[in-house]
Amino acid sequence: MASNIKSKSSSKESPTEPFKRAVTGCLRAIARKSDLEVSFAAERPGLVAGKARLPEPPRKLTRQEAAIVRGHADSMALKLACHDPLVHRRLVPGGQQARAVFEAVEQARVEAIGSRRMMGVAGNLTAMLDDRFHRGKFDEVTDRADAPIEEAVAMMVRERLTGQAPPPAARKLVDLWRPFIEDRAGRGLDQLGRLLEDQRKFGDAIHDLLESLDMGEERSSSDEEEDGEEGDQDRRKDETGEKGEAADSEDMEKMSAEDAEASADAAETTDEAVDAPAADMADDSEMGESETSAEPWRPRNRPNEPRGPDYRPFTMRFDETVPAEELCEPEELDRLRGYLDKQLSNLQGVVARLANRLQRRLMAQQNRSWEFDLEEGMLDPARLPRIIIDPMHALSFKQEKETNFRDTVVTLLLDNSGSMRGRPITVAATCADILARTLERCGVKVEILGFTTRAWKGGQSREAWLAAGKSANPGRLNDLRHIIYKSADAPWRRARKNLGLMMREGLLKENIDGEALDWAHKRLLARSEQRKILMMISDGAPVDDSTLSVNPGNYLERHLRWVIEDIETRSPVELIAIGIGHDVTRYYRRAVTIVDAEELGGAMTEKLAELFEEDATPEPRRRPRTPARKLH
Repeated sequence: MASNIKSKSSSKESPTEPFKRAVTGCLRAIARKSDLEVSFAAERPGLVAGKARLPEPPRKLTRQEAAIVRGHADSMALKLACHDPLVHRRLVPGGQQARAVFEAVEQARVEAIGSRRMMGVAGNLTAMLDDRFHRGKFDEVTDRADAPIEEAVAMMVRERLTGQAPPPAARKLVDLWRPFIEDRAGRGLDQLGRLLEDQRKFGDAIHDLLESLDMGEERSSSDEEEDGEEGDQDRRKDETGEKGEAADSEDMEKMSAEDAEASADAAETTDEAVDAPAADMADDSEMGESETSAEPWRPRNRPNEPRGPDYRPFTMRFDETVPAEELCEPEELDRLRGYLDKQLSNLQGVVARLANRLQRRLMAQQNRSWEFDLEEGMLDPARLPRIIIDPMHALSFKQEKETNFRDTVVTLLLDNSGSMRGRPITVAATCADILARTLERCGVKVEILGFTTRAWKGGQSREAWLAAGKSANPGRLNDLRHIIYKSADAPWRRARKNLGLMMREGLLKENIDGEALDWAHKRLLARSEQRKILMMISDGAPVDDSTLSVNPGNYLERHLRWVIEDIETRSPVELIAIGIGHDVTRYYRRAVTIVDAEELGGAMTEKLAELFEEDATPEPRRRPRTPARKLH
């Protein structure tokens, strides 16, 4: 009887387990990676460090919800099977907007390959895309300023390659951009279908498409030489791979809609389970190469460019520097802070452990030390045997001394741009919160700042420029919004809930890094502390479409480089930077790049620990060993 009860309890499993096993098996089969690690979590889906993370399915799964989860799995599997990261890195353009379009169209290419070969995959991908655009509220847009052009181009490319209309939630977005894109790049879109299976040629065609949309850039001679050297190898690989590609095509066709329906049948077994609310997934509207690539992107080689003294804003009348509590009602701030805590309940433990380790290292530097073997002071108990043997012996005293730990202030400057939406901004807010609390306990003052713009596509500054006659090269053409989440003198307990503001829908817009860095630097210079540390956390180069559309394409980046060089060479402020999925080492001397936002807590604590340890005084002189004496 006992054995029967044990066997029944051991066979009990979650109602969604059969569905998860079916999805995992299909993902591995399409990706042709039998050992791929697949996990399910209430977090942003994506490929992170070679591991697939899928959304956690609800216990009572509908057909639509099952199709969405399978769509995410199929998208990742096709990326692994049909995308070569080496070819991609060689072809990806340098401009931020051009790069976003390039990556979105490449994702549309790999998904189109699966959609054309398998009807079940096509249905899953459509359900996934419709859900993604609905979550991003793109079905409510009425203005191009709120409609990312890269998403519109990708959906139009998908339409050309598969014959499928954009998902319902994406139709308004596509309709806003369709006349503009068709007029400038319609012929280029028509040519993509015949290049679908060749990533290198398809990438070259996308560059032509970008030039039609005025996003192109000149490819450097070093890139052309690289293409020349490696082109033959690619062509040989293409020729020898045609037979293999055909075989792969046949294998994938065998996994038809029947296989997809098998997963749906497994999911239907969960319909009778107890209903539970689905885990709230973070906005996944930007699942690009920044999360899937294992290496940071590096720019194409370009000659040295003039730097930024010529930089200027068209007008500063509409800029604002505002405390976080003035942008939101207190009740909403409480709600947003609760949402932030709920989203990262698991991460808080990890970051807290790292922060405690940092605290121990800082406190160890601030602890008092002793000087031994002195002529006067407190009697050293360790010298009692010596005193008993020879009461007149000198050097038997000790004195306490304090370690020279300089008064310090740290500023955390957080990128609040739209590309940080979802998991990155949530992780950044939590890490800043925990580090502020930790450093405050160590007597180090912390300031937390954020930067974005008040509007997309220029706001009132652009309207003023238009009213003034649209002068050439007007300079920065958007309204800055610099946010003070926590001032250096404010205690953590008062500013804690302000960080929830980053979760507010619509706050994150565009990023003008150079002026934000200069603003944070000037605030630090006004402080009286002996040591000043500025940490920049960003996920990309400065981007403001309004400014870049009427100025040279490198206008914002050139100014950022000039500000960084000015701080690093002429200022007492110690500057460090952390890039999330974006190589910031090309800008900053002291920097680190992380692939995934989950690594942010560790990167922040390690960089701060390195700075404080560089400033630590040498260890106090150790007491010389004396030979042991036996007392009779």
